[in-house]
Amino acid sequence: MLAYLFAVITTVFLIGLTLFTTSKPSLVGENAMGYGLGLFFLAAGFALASLIFTIALNVRGGFDWVAQGSTRTLLVLVAWLLVALTTFFSAVFKWEWHSDTLYPAFLYEVATRQGHFWIPLLWLIPCFLSLHSAGLSLVPLPVLKGSFWVATGLSAIFSAGLLVGYVRESARSAEAEMAQRAEQEDRLHRENLETIAAQKVDDPIVTLLGYSGRYQPDDVRQAALAKIKAHPNWEAELIALLQSEWRYKEVYYFLDGNAVEHPEQFVTPLNQSIGQLSARIRADIQDSNNLQHWSFDMYGIDQLLRALDQQFLNQGVDFYPSIVKLQQALNTPKPERFKDVRFSITATVDQWLVRHKK
Repeated sequence: MLAYLFAVITTVFLIGLTLFTTSKPSLVGENAMGYGLGLFFLAAGFALASLIFTIALNVRGGFDWVAQGSTRTLLVLVAWLLVALTTFFSAVFKWEWHSDTLYPAFLYEVATRQGHFWIPLLWLIPCFLSLHSAGLSLVPLPVLKGSFWVATGLSAIFSAGLLVGYVRESARSAEAEMAQRAEQEDRLHRENLETIAAQKVDDPIVTLLGYSGRYQPDDVRQAALAKIKAHPNWEAELIALLQSEWRYKEVYYFLDGNAVEHPEQFVTPLNQSIGQLSARIRADIQDSNNLQHWSFDMYGIDQLLRALDQQFLNQGVDFYPSIVKLQQALNTPKPERFKDVRFSITATVDQWLVRHKK
């Protein structure tokens, strides 16, 4: 009974889909949305109803003529999937085909020739005749099989075209995205160089520090370094920033990979800045309403630790106690809702302490 019921429902959805796509819709504004929803409802309804019909018919042995053994169910379901895909996309392509698409043109030809009606019909007729043993006697078995497999084969070709088109469109989208990203990077690169070039000796040196980091393009970095060192007292200005309340992090980015001429003058203010950093982290943890594992990744801690290793460890100041306090700050008890958050930068600090343990 279930198979008969869904045979009727499948037929209703197929006829409805065919009639719905007969005339060209107005694809503007709310009309376009209404057409899209209607098309999806009818196509999805056909796919779901035909799936239930296929399963019910297979359970009662209606597809015994398709194949013998355990492969029968798989073949029948694959055939259904191919036909359902063909029906849906043929209906879509009939009125929504773009001239610049990379999908094979034969898909549009099938759609404009009502492929979403006659291809599933070729597949459904053998299924309908298989509902009762009397139906199988009405048509020679070779004709029955031929109709089923022709519909399945055409659907397989159509589905292969869909796959080819999808791969082509995806490749074009990826190329366009890469080109856009490259254009954005080039524009940002030019803007950075222009910003650096516009800096004067009496402008704040802090503006240039972000361009001098190790991960900046070499020409940007070298231009920034030249401007920084054009300041007569550039090291004194960096030391003053280290001693400031907010700007010491920018100095960390400079010191990571850029040697100073008098490192012994930096060690004390650098050590003091670590104390400021620890206090800031502790306060931010206690006051924050949105702690994430990356919350302190941009605080320059990684850059600070590399700078210490590169040029400040043997200058008469022991940084180890300060880094221990930094570790303790990162382990400050968090608000209850963030108690399971572990900051990713904590592992970097832990590893530094292990390497330098005395």
